[in-house]
Amino acid sequence: MSMLKKIFALFIVALISYSIYYDLHAGTIPTNAKETTEKNVAIQPETTHGPYVTAKVHSGDTVLTIVKKISGGTAPSIEKVIRDFSKLNGGIAPEDIQIGQTYRFPIYGESR
Repeated sequence: MSMLKKIFALFIVALISYSIYYDLHAGTIPTNAKETTEKNVAIQPETTHGPYVTAKVHSGDTVLTIVKKISGGTAPSIEKVIRDFSKLNGGIAPEDIQIGQTYRFPIYGESR
């Protein structure tokens, strides 16, 4: 019986070691291999809604994260982003965006 316990313990140690190795090298959290933010910059006259980028929403994206990504990490107040996003997308609220759909996102900061 003692030999069986040793073999089982060795198996558990090997399994844990392999799990740690796999996590460190390959990872277990799925990531998008390729960011596919389509930068179709359609600059509008300032009298309308302002410049925007058309982008497809992926899992885990929010309006604020996409706006920060396309604007070089800068964005105005959340209220302004919400207001501008709704104007560009026919009144759609940011919390109603759906994965796989394409929306217009306002550009702020450097990209402008």
